[in-house]
Amino acid sequence: MPSDTPTRPDPAARPIVWLLEDSPTEARATQAALASACDVAVFPDGAVLVEALGIQTPPDVLVLDRETPGLTGLEVCAFVRSIPATARIPVLLLTSHQSPEDVVEGLGAGANDYVFKPFRAQELVARVLGLAHWSRQQRQRETRVTKELDTHRQSLSDEQARRTLAESALEEVRAAELRAWNSEQRFRLAARATQDAIWEWNPQTDTLEWSSGGQDLLGPLDDPRVPRLDWWRRHIHPEDLAAVQRGFSEAIEGGDDVWRGSHRFRDAHGAWRDVEEHALIVRDEAARVVQVVGALRDVTARKQLEQEARQRGDFERQLIGIVSHDLRSPLSSVLLSSTLLLERAGLNDSQQQRVHRIRTATERAVRMIRDLLDFTQVRHGDFPLKLQGADLHALVETAVEEAQTRAPGRVFQVTSAGDGAGTWDADRLSQVVGNLLGNALTYGDPDAPIQVRSLGTVDTVVLEVHNAGAPISPELLPRLFAPLERGTPHQADRSDRSIGLGLFIVRQVVHAHGGTVSVTSTEEAGTTFTVRLPRQPPASPPASPPG
Repeated sequence: MPSDTPTRPDPAARPIVWLLEDSPTEARATQAALASACDVAVFPDGAVLVEALGIQTPPDVLVLDRETPGLTGLEVCAFVRSIPATARIPVLLLTSHQSPEDVVEGLGAGANDYVFKPFRAQELVARVLGLAHWSRQQRQRETRVTKELDTHRQSLSDEQARRTLAESALEEVRAAELRAWNSEQRFRLAARATQDAIWEWNPQTDTLEWSSGGQDLLGPLDDPRVPRLDWWRRHIHPEDLAAVQRGFSEAIEGGDDVWRGSHRFRDAHGAWRDVEEHALIVRDEAARVVQVVGALRDVTARKQLEQEARQRGDFERQLIGIVSHDLRSPLSSVLLSSTLLLERAGLNDSQQQRVHRIRTATERAVRMIRDLLDFTQVRHGDFPLKLQGADLHALVETAVEEAQTRAPGRVFQVTSAGDGAGTWDADRLSQVVGNLLGNALTYGDPDAPIQVRSLGTVDTVVLEVHNAGAPISPELLPRLFAPLERGTPHQADRSDRSIGLGLFIVRQVVHAHGGTVSVTSTEEAGTTFTVRLPRQPPASPPASPPG
């Protein structure tokens, strides 16, 4: 049962509010916030509140918690709107759900207003008093009209007919006022939910009408109906004005139903904001423009974040470029010197082994630098291809020869079949083959051969690289091609492991060519990477797959 349900006093007294709230703590907090201005009855259960509406004098305002056990606030609101005797009671929903979809759902159920939890007491009181004031004005108006009807019906010759007609007219007035109120409330709440400034332009009167969101952006307006479209134009940045006017005029004169614009807009403090506008153009049967309704959204913060991200990206690219350039020169010298030393006679086995280790480590460092540069390019959407005629079979043979030089003790079994020709970036495909071979060398069984197969079909070519050894763990497989992912520590000696970008680069290169790459790995069959490439890449490169 409700706590201390008050009866409605005379119109000058405090408003009566019924509160639906199942949480005792929140009920006390809400009741305390409203206690200074309203008489509040608390209902912990929606069914009890609905029953009370049928047997007691209705309140001035219903304040309903959106989510309650049993009959929810939304369901109570919908029930209230479905009964003629209670349809005009203002309803305010309390909710912690702030998404536009939730607001729309509440408005669809018939709510007049929304207050989001946690609420400010001043805002809640102001909104409840506003609804109560409107409710009492409606009742006073109905009472006045009823009295006037009672006075005049005495002089009417056909009392019953006139009374029926008058009461019908009164009901129509009530319904029209209720529709107007709900329409205005929904417009205002929709503007609040989207955080946009909603505007309407009347071409016949050349006037603009702004929602409250517009005043948040533009500052307080003496009259929300600002005369003439020139006012809007004066707030657009001079450098953007010509393009905006041209686009708007073309949409109006070209018969379009939609106009979109992006520009800088001067706010009430004289500062320039980045905004986006989207408008619907309403036309009559003769295709004349009768109304334009639009939304203006402040995207300044988003633009600033985008600019900061671009600046960070530029700095990152410059830094990695400088570091890689400064590292490549000494690494090239080390690589050349180690190669010359290996070609000299007179080195014993121990010395040759040490020099070979130096060259291998240097080659690995060079590959790491290349992978870092490629990773940076991919992250910033800069991964161009230099397409030309190439042969996959030849690229595989060259890559295997280079891998054999790095690992002279390993066995490679190479087979090829069909036509291997296509239009690709030969350097990038060599990088794909090299990375897959390097992965097999690092994680495969050192005593088992690495099998490399290239096959040409009608429209595609296929590359397969297989190695025996411990399988890739099922937990790692889904993210194997993500950046900075590497095999488990037991699969490779730490000195041979990469920085985890090789397979990421493989997928990016293959995807840029319009192809696919996949992997299967089991204890019995070993690990096989399969690359499928179209002979001719797509005209426009597809978007990079997620990293």
